[in-house]
Amino acid sequence: MYRMMIVDDEAHIVEGLYEFFSKDQSLELDILKAHSAKEALDWLQEFRIDLVLSDISMPQMNGLDLVKEIEGNWPRCKVILLTGYTEFDYAQRAIRSQVIHDYLLKTEGMDQVKQTVKASLSRLTEELETSHQSVLFKEKMPKVLYDLQKTYLKRLLEPERGASRMMDAYFDALQLGFRADENVLVSLAMVEDWGKYVKEDRHLILYSIGKIAEELLGKRTVVKAAELNEDAIAILVQSTQTHAFGEKKRLLTYVHGTLESFQETCRSFLGLSVSVASLEHALPWAETAKGVNRLRKAILRGPAVGMEKWMVVSLVDIPAAIDEPDRKKAAVYVLDLLFQAILKPNRIEAEQHFQTLRGLYSSQGPTNSFDKMQILHALSNHLLFAIEMIHVKLDHLDDGDLRLLTKFDSGTNWTSLLTFFRGWINRLLDYREQETGETTEVSRQLDLIHHYIHNHLEDNLSLAILAGKVGLNPSYLSRWYKKNAGEALSDYINRVRISKAKELLVSSEMRVSDISSKLGFTDPHYFFRFFKKIEKCTPTEFRERSSLDTNKFSP
Repeated sequence: MYRMMIVDDEAHIVEGLYEFFSKDQSLELDILKAHSAKEALDWLQEFRIDLVLSDISMPQMNGLDLVKEIEGNWPRCKVILLTGYTEFDYAQRAIRSQVIHDYLLKTEGMDQVKQTVKASLSRLTEELETSHQSVLFKEKMPKVLYDLQKTYLKRLLEPERGASRMMDAYFDALQLGFRADENVLVSLAMVEDWGKYVKEDRHLILYSIGKIAEELLGKRTVVKAAELNEDAIAILVQSTQTHAFGEKKRLLTYVHGTLESFQETCRSFLGLSVSVASLEHALPWAETAKGVNRLRKAILRGPAVGMEKWMVVSLVDIPAAIDEPDRKKAAVYVLDLLFQAILKPNRIEAEQHFQTLRGLYSSQGPTNSFDKMQILHALSNHLLFAIEMIHVKLDHLDDGDLRLLTKFDSGTNWTSLLTFFRGWINRLLDYREQETGETTEVSRQLDLIHHYIHNHLEDNLSLAILAGKVGLNPSYLSRWYKKNAGEALSDYINRVRISKAKELLVSSEMRVSDISSKLGFTDPHYFFRFFKKIEKCTPTEFRERSSLDTNKFSP
């Protein structure tokens, strides 16, 4: 799966192109939208981008300036520029760039745009195939040197060994290219399912996996893969431009995005499902063993065995002394983890997350009343959604307890409320554990995905963002969801948004434009067309002819 970004300062063009390409599932595209070059830069600094379809003339930063940024961040990316007749000189200059694949006049039809996009995707595939075939079949260093590198790096990553004062000498002698005084970014790749490969093949296949990682990342970094055991390799990366402005952030984005491509390559060329976990920042060589151990635990504690995980892992626990706004962010983050632990179910993890939540504040709770209400409402919403997901029978619930889940104010005692919520958490864990034999890992994972979607309808719900929230590779998530849910993930999101739109149109007096924003639509006109296409009437017409009975609008 490739990721395409559509860039234009005219919202109707962005939404029109997005709708056009989203309908064609044969292209298997993860599509991002940017309504300015600035927004496009934000995406470039967060996710790997394979193809950009961009207007050439935009305010503040034009398409050619954007191309320069693309070249620096994602040199394998292809760009298609949309131009007007008066911008022909711009287009001529653009052709000199190595990332430009083509340019199109805005007067050309959508079919021509589609053909150009397909040609760019084919070019990307051809380049990857040529590159990977070369790296797999062409040995570039003596086997003795490779074996020495492998042995030294493996020892370096062992907890009892660690870094030494002789590291620079070893790095030079073994031609590793690393610098001992610079931090290193550590990632872990673990084979989930060996499939057709027998045990005797594994060392050779791990070697191939490591070489693919080195080839993909080696364009801009110093990189080496080190075999840890018969199932996993560590991938060690340093920047070649350590002191350049913004290089630390750029390196993280580049490595994390490229390792996503690495997973897809292993799947396509080797037929292997490989999970990847990467640290969220580089660390000193003396701490690499600790980092590898943290990454291994993250993969093993992630979704079920066999699922292609992709996650960025923190080495730092929530500190005790942090500012009030940061505490609220930490609380919201911990609540998500707590909900996931309930659905797994994992009582130990749930208790750890609950204790973390309780430890963020004193017995009085947040000093800011608004923060206190936000956290309590978030906790209440998580538990109510868990009740729905776990299918707890209503006759097993006490009406008084249910009312207490939502009946509180800023003056309610914080400690008493947490004790009450803890009781509910344990009850839900009991229910979940009882049905574990009946509930599969698939349904638990679907519950997590649906929970996030329902609670973030006003946010960007791109495949890349959803995959990051559930710890899976984006292209794997797309295929896995369609196989297990029976529909595309984008179709489910559209159904939920339409359902919520109908509910708000009937049960509230919100303006249509406000409903549009609340459901994540950047252009009210696109929401209008989207709603009319599905419901065969405009939002206003639907509101006028609907009753206040909202029961039929449940997703």
